[in-house]
Amino acid sequence: MYSGFNLKINAARDCGPDSINFLDPSYIDVGKKHLGDAPGKVHQELEDMVLKGTDIPDGVAIQNDWFPEINADIFISHSHNDCKLANGIAGWMNEEFGLRCFIDSNVWGYTNDLLRILNDKYSDKRKGDDGGIVYTHEKCNRAANHVNTMLTIALQKMIDRCECVLFLNTNQSILPYEKTLRDATDSPWIYSEIVCTQLIRHKELKEYRKEIFHEDQRMLFEASGGFHPAYSVSLDHLMPLDIGNLMKWEQSYRKATSKKHYPLDYLYQQFPVRD
Repeated sequence: MYSGFNLKINAARDCGPDSINFLDPSYIDVGKKHLGDAPGKVHQELEDMVLKGTDIPDGVAIQNDWFPEINADIFISHSHNDCKLANGIAGWMNEEFGLRCFIDSNVWGYTNDLLRILNDKYSDKRKGDDGGIVYTHEKCNRAANHVNTMLTIALQKMIDRCECVLFLNTNQSILPYEKTLRDATDSPWIYSEIVCTQLIRHKELKEYRKEIFHEDQRMLFEASGGFHPAYSVSLDHLMPLDIGNLMKWEQSYRKATSKKHYPLDYLYQQFPVRD
């Protein structure tokens, strides 16, 4: 990661005709599709590996198959409730600047499928008294621990691989929670990704552009059931960003006649130069 931004955005207010309509279906569609199949698919090879293979599956092979390392410029971290907004922003960046954006929720969705495959094979799948499917609790926990570890490591690798990290700070992802926490999230994935951006190595631009350089409100935890702890987070290490910065970025890039600079450089120009 070279740079990280804390994008405070309100979809209802900031995605209108006077700014940038990130919720335009065409942007959302591009956001979903511009990386093709890269975010991962249910591969037949994986099912063969787990269901027909040995009793000791290769965890690294599973991780590589389901959570492949993808070449992308920007890692977009967000709440699952902001999937359309995240994909819309990714589509806008791809359409306007030709940038490739990794949408983390496009990977999260596959974990449940992977867990089902593993539990069907290893967690004593059987019919319950009510006719539904049940598994052994301890074995389900073990499978979940492995899958969540695979996903956490995969996402951390992607943050490291991407030049820029963009965190979507909305009322779905970060909200004040009581007096003891300034900001909080109930998403373990958001918490993990924000902490990762604090701890991960910060690399120089030339690490990401080798070819270019070579050539020159309160937190509401719904009572819908389940375990919902709050994680205190700090966003001070991420540069503040808003819709005005994005519009200025778009305008400066469009005005540039030669386009000799990398698209993200036109965004970085609005902020102090890093050492």
